Amino acid sequence: MGTGDFICISMTGGAPWGFRLQGGKEQKQPLQVAKIRSQSKASGSGLCEGDEVVSINGNPCADLTYPQVIKLMESITDSLQMLIKRRLDAPFLFLEDQSHPPSPQHLLGYTSLLIATLANQLMG
Repeated sequence: MGTGDFICISMTGGAPWGFRLQGGKEQKQPLQVAKIRSQSKASGSGLCEGDEVVSINGNPCADLTYPQVIKLMESITDSLQMLIKRRLDAPFLFLEDQSHPPSPQHLLGYTSLLIATLANQLMG
């Protein structure tokens, strides 16, 4: 997918999350966000169509097939954290809720998720 920014997306409250994925190892395509439902948890979280999903709750996605990703998503009951890669040329995103700037806890969550993802890749 080339160069881009890594972003941590967090959602709580359980499914439905409000997005659809496409791609996977068996399709020889990176796992990407295909569609975002308006007024959903995903649309409020900052997730964008075309984002590449690097990890889900610390589980790297590069070697997962689409059915494995669906199984992983179905196992998540309350809190979803996704490390995504966004192309540098992606359109600027206006969040639905701009009243809260990123908190130190959000930034710490990003760091923890990135470390968990990298650790899983090195050990897997």
